[in-house]
Formats: sequence, structure tokens, C-alpha cells
Amino acid sequence: MPTVKKTLNRTPQKISDGNFPAYMQSMGGLVRFAFSSTQPTDLTIYHQDMQIYTDGSLGAMWAWAAHYDEVIVAIST
Repeated sequence: MPTVKKTLNRTPQKISDGNFPAYMQSMGGLVRFAFSSTQPTDLTIYHQDMQIYTDGSLGAMWAWAAHYDEVIVAIST
């Protein structure tokens, strides 16, 4: 899949399904993310960074904006 731009808000959005590597980089603001087979409901359990790489071994990756209502990210899978 080519690199795409996506706008994240405060609701977790699926970034990758865990079957392939994925790279995500914020274009201005921290991103919270977690690995889960379903959309996270406890948003107090997360990692936080501006660029994330996963080889897919941790399962599906979900991400959402950390401190702003919206954060734009670039995603390559």
C-alpha cells in the first residue's frame, strides 16, 4: 500500500491489521496507540510517540490524537 495521509481524532482508528509491517509518523502532535484485536475502550492504557513502526507481530495497531482534537499522520503499510 502506498503512503497515505489520515486525520486522527480522539477515537481510536485502526492503522494496521497486524498482518504486515506498518510505519506511522505524526505531522504535528503526539499520537497515542495500542495493539488490540478490537477497538480499545480503556483509553488510559496506551503508548505515546510521534513515529511508530511495527512489524505486525503485536497484532492490529490502533491510534488516536493525544493532546489535540485532530492530528494528521502519514501511514505506510
